[in-house]
Amino acid sequence: MQDISPHTTSARKPERFLAVIGTAICLIVSALIWQVFSRQQPMWPLPDLYLLEMLAASFLGTWAVWNNDSKQSPLRGILIWAMVGVLFAFVIIGSFSIGFFFMPVAGLFAIAAILSGRRQAHNMIVHIGVGLAAALAQAALMLAAIRFLY
Repeated sequence: MQDISPHTTSARKPERFLAVIGTAICLIVSALIWQVFSRQQPMWPLPDLYLLEMLAASFLGTWAVWNNDSKQSPLRGILIWAMVGVLFAFVIIGSFSIGFFFMPVAGLFAIAAILSGRRQAHNMIVHIGVGLAAALAQAALMLAAIRFLY
C-alpha cells in the first residue's frame, strides 16, 4: 500500500479543489447579488462591504488552504477555521436577506478545513473553537455596523 506523505501535493488536492470551487461560487454569488440588489437597497454601502468581505475571506481561505503545509506555520490551519467561522456567521446573520446564498461556500470551506486538519493531525477542538470565536466576532461586527451606521 502506498503511503502518502502529508507534504505531497496529491494529499492536498481535495481541499485545494474545494477551496477553489468555494471561491468561484462566492465570486459568482457576490456578483449576481450585487447586480440584482444594488439599485434596490437604500442602505447599499453596508451590503457592498459585506460582499467585499466575503470575497476577501474566501480568497484568503483559498490562499491558506493552497499554502497549508505541516512544515510551515500552523497558523494557516487556524486561519482557515477563522475564515470558516466568518462565513458561517455571515450565513446565519445574513439569512434574513442574502446569507443562504453563501451556504455552499461556507460548507465547501468547512469540508476543506476538516480534510486539511485531519491530514495534518491537528487538534480539531482548538480549530473549531477558533472558528466559533471568529463567528462570534463577525456577528458582533455585523450587528454593530448595522446599529451604528443605520
